[in-house]
Amino acid sequence: MEEIMCQKLKQMRKIMEKTSETTTGKNSSPGHNVVIVSALEEKDVQWLYRILSSRHFQEQVQNLKSVSITKTKEKNWEKLMGESTFCIYLSNENEWVQGAAASQRIKPLSARGKRNLVVVIDEVKISNEEQKTQILQVFPDIEKYALGLLLFSRMEKESDYERFLTNFLQPRPDINRRGSQAAIAPKVMLGIRYKVGIFSRSADREYSWMMTLLASELFRDHVLSVRPCFISNNGKQRFNEDLSHCTFGILYHTKNFGRVNITDVRESLYDEEIQDLSMTLGKKNVIVVIDDLEDTSDQVKSRILQTQPKIAQCAKDLVLISYEDKADNMGHSAKSKLLKCFLSLPDDRYPPENSRYENNRGVGPYSSIERPRSPSSMAPPELPPSSMTHATPTPSRSAIGIFSRLEEADYLWLRRWLTSEDFGHKDVLCCKVSGNDEEMQKVAFRSKFGILYHSGKNGKIRLTDAVGSLYQEELEKLSAKLGKKRMMVVVDDLDDSGDKLKQKILEKQPSLGRLAAEIFLFTAAEKKEIDHQSQGKHHSKMSKSTSNKISSIKKCLT
Repeated sequence: MEEIMCQKLKQMRKIMEKTSETTTGKNSSPGHNVVIVSALEEKDVQWLYRILSSRHFQEQVQNLKSVSITKTKEKNWEKLMGESTFCIYLSNENEWVQGAAASQRIKPLSARGKRNLVVVIDEVKISNEEQKTQILQVFPDIEKYALGLLLFSRMEKESDYERFLTNFLQPRPDINRRGSQAAIAPKVMLGIRYKVGIFSRSADREYSWMMTLLASELFRDHVLSVRPCFISNNGKQRFNEDLSHCTFGILYHTKNFGRVNITDVRESLYDEEIQDLSMTLGKKNVIVVIDDLEDTSDQVKSRILQTQPKIAQCAKDLVLISYEDKADNMGHSAKSKLLKCFLSLPDDRYPPENSRYENNRGVGPYSSIERPRSPSSMAPPELPPSSMTHATPTPSRSAIGIFSRLEEADYLWLRRWLTSEDFGHKDVLCCKVSGNDEEMQKVAFRSKFGILYHSGKNGKIRLTDAVGSLYQEELEKLSAKLGKKRMMVVVDDLDDSGDKLKQKILEKQPSLGRLAAEIFLFTAAEKKEIDHQSQGKHHSKMSKSTSNKISSIKKCLT
């Protein structure tokens, strides 16, 4: 399986090499300005982005961008395609099976005829040449407008192909073309790039921001791949399997999960795991990240290290991240804190030679791999006893954010119901949409679910896809942050809230269906019913339609 995957990547590189000279000229700088265009979610594009940004494609790829075809405005396409010299259209098998949408997108991407375009279809059940031929017969536009078609199965992508890439893709020295073999050697020999595993008892959505960051251009010289590794009480075998694929480990904990109880305290969560990470990868290849804190000062860091000394014993560093770190200036502070850990990494991938650890897990006692401590890695001076339990509690990640251009008074009924006993006393955060992206991002970071609210009492419902629409950009950003499944739209004060009106709205404003899990419509009477019940003003039975909508909202928000 690894060999098949490598052969296909070799084919892609060969196409790039063949078109590079015709695009840039023999005397120009080698490499393409590559753009990956896709209608898939960002996480589904990352595997291809990581491969093309790796050292194995450094001669062929000068610059690399990833663009969502559904989020890029039509007026920007001409500029984007004018800047790129090679385009890859990435889709999956479902997109082609469901209709001709993918096929119709190929022609505009190769506007100048057979432009430097390659079509990649992944997640296919069968990825052999016979299947490729069948696809080309059904969709002749691929052969008409693209230079090549590559199919990848899930098994091929998940195989350990990266170990074989160097041998498969090793370029032949070309003294005449480069001037000398020595001239290209330094470019091939890069610093170590790590296979990073993020180990946590939290779901990967909690640290999706970090996965995206580590897979970005900023970390391309340090990170080869990023792997989410879930820790469970009875998942030791899975933990060992995940660990065997990593050369660098991040132990992640969010304050939203509860207390800061990593090690050495009552009900600590990661005593064994942090030791296993350190023993297998070496202390200098392990860091601990504590997320969603309100205070990330040096005093708080020292306090944690003093009360939980095993962190300093087993990890190179402790990194504290706040909501503001992730939201301020596009996450600049969070980027700096994590990048600092990689910039100060050693050149060696494994423990020093004088260690009795021989790159075999569990060989020798834990103490045998501990390295001399530098002043920066030593435990801090002893501080007066202090408890982290007195820190100001942070909002729960189960909070629901309500985003609207209207005042809070307009949707007081909705907030009152969400915080009522009937709904489970949820935490609700309110954000007035006013063009202040920073405030909206802060509320989104604190929220697990999002509700875009609007009232029909002010006239037309122009939420998206219309001239002067009120929420197009905001809904796209919120959906990208929280995910479509965790985003809904609520419109109240309507004369009619039936399915026909809902369908009409979705047909005229398709972005609502693309960016949100559901849209809920309420009349003024239905809104009043809900508000009265949440306040306990009467005990009369709700209408069936109102009751059904409440049940559906509860289902979406759990």
